[in-house]
Amino acid sequence: MDLNSEGLLLLTNDGALARRLELPSHQWVRRYRVRVFGLVDEKRLAALAEGSVFDGVRYGAIQAGLDSRRGDNSWLTVSLQEGKNREIRRVMAALNLHVSRLIRVAYGPFQLGTLQKRALEEVPIKTLREQIGGFEAAPRRKAARSVAR
Repeated sequence: MDLNSEGLLLLTNDGALARRLELPSHQWVRRYRVRVFGLVDEKRLAALAEGSVFDGVRYGAIQAGLDSRRGDNSWLTVSLQEGKNREIRRVMAALNLHVSRLIRVAYGPFQLGTLQKRALEEVPIKTLREQIGGFEAAPRRKAARSVAR
């Protein structure tokens, strides 16, 4: 996530675990709530599910739906697996939408839920083993979910 984003972060001091969590081969869905400014075209949002190319960059399938609209501001739910750098902001810009707020609410099986801002919650090793095939925790290695703002 970038400086202008908020929401769920997964933190670890285990480099191998961090790499496994970010690999696209896990095909974990990253889900976001996105507030955009501009006129939302629901047909163009739906077309993102087929993948897209903007400014010569190919983006994988993105599931995007309109949740609510108030004037020129709208809230969307956006889900993707690929997660290229600033992907949501770039794709929305290509649709003539300005992202004014971006909140990650889920990363694979890990949910933001009711975790408060700046809070930290350790993910039990059992949960990691269940969610990441072949994962074995090394001594003193930790994983946690956190909220950033």
